[in-house]
Amino acid sequence: MKPSIFRPHFPNPQSPNSQSTNSRSAFPFVFRPMREEDIPELMEIEQRSFPTPWPESAYRHELRYGTDSLFYVLQPQKEASSETWWERLKGLWQSPRSPILGYVGIRLLSDEAHITTIAVHPDWRGRGLGKYILLMAIERALKYRVHFITLEVRASNRIAQNLYTDLGFQFVGVHRHYYRDGEDAWLMRLGPLNEGAIVHLQELRRAVEERLQNLQI
Repeated sequence: MKPSIFRPHFPNPQSPNSQSTNSRSAFPFVFRPMREEDIPELMEIEQRSFPTPWPESAYRHELRYGTDSLFYVLQPQKEASSETWWERLKGLWQSPRSPILGYVGIRLLSDEAHITTIAVHPDWRGRGLGKYILLMAIERALKYRVHFITLEVRASNRIAQNLYTDLGFQFVGVHRHYYRDGEDAWLMRLGPLNEGAIVHLQELRRAVEERLQNLQI
């Protein structure tokens, strides 16, 4: 599985994805399930982010047949339009598509969720989007009552390692020569995800949302 770069059983009223429509529209980003039509644009980020990128066919296979997998993308939230529904329908094919800024993949393994991939467009890095994507992915995984989140990260990728450590991930081992180019992978794990840990992750996510609320897009 490729690295980068939470278990509440109820909607979190503070999340922009569980608020009212008016509240959601105020938040500048949308975190939604990945669709096949996203793949061509996603592949540009993929190829610019990883020395050994996944092929396009791998994403199509996961979206079509990956019953134990979850994939999401992050896009800018379109501003509310004053057009009528008929005007919007007539202009559907001319409407510009919101760009994909990042994405994440999750594989569900019994009481564990494994982050299989996560990336942010190079032009949008350093603004907190990667942390937001990962926190949202963890919250989605927690709906499946997992107790741990795991991932692999290149031994040389200090930036990603620092991000994961900041969220509470701990180093638990090394996969020797894990990548096709021979580099080792660090195995990192978050958990056990008890009530206190979940509350802490929710607080981290809200803090990131406050930062992103004023981001110019």
